Amino acid sequence: MVRVAVACVVVLAGLSVVVAQGQKTTWDKIYTADQAARGEKLYADNCAACHGESLGGVEMAPPLAGDTFNGNWEGVTLNDLFERMRTSMPQNKPGSLSRVQNADILAHMLKVGGFPAGDVPLDGQAGALMQIKFVTYKP
Repeated sequence: MVRVAVACVVVLAGLSVVVAQGQKTTWDKIYTADQAARGEKLYADNCAACHGESLGGVEMAPPLAGDTFNGNWEGVTLNDLFERMRTSMPQNKPGSLSRVQNADILAHMLKVGGFPAGDVPLDGQAGALMQIKFVTYKP
């Protein structure tokens, strides 16, 4: 009985290491420069009126970059942030943007936040986004 319990603990510990190793962060070049450029245009057309041109927030709309934003999302998966965007924005037409458009806007937000671009675009599907954590400080 003790051997089975120890074996289960060892297996579970091994699984948690595999999951942790498979987890990406915002520092892992998770979007492309082209995607962020598309997102910049979409942001200007759909988000800037409320959140400001520089993503700093305006009146009641919170900032989408900077210390306050980073503090709110630190350690959270990108899926949580993406779903908030997808289901509640833009405020005048919630849910009107496609997953691809939201991924492009999120890529722009990451670029403005100082996270590096890479060669593979950010995937707007929940499974992929759940594997990426928002991490402010470079590991």
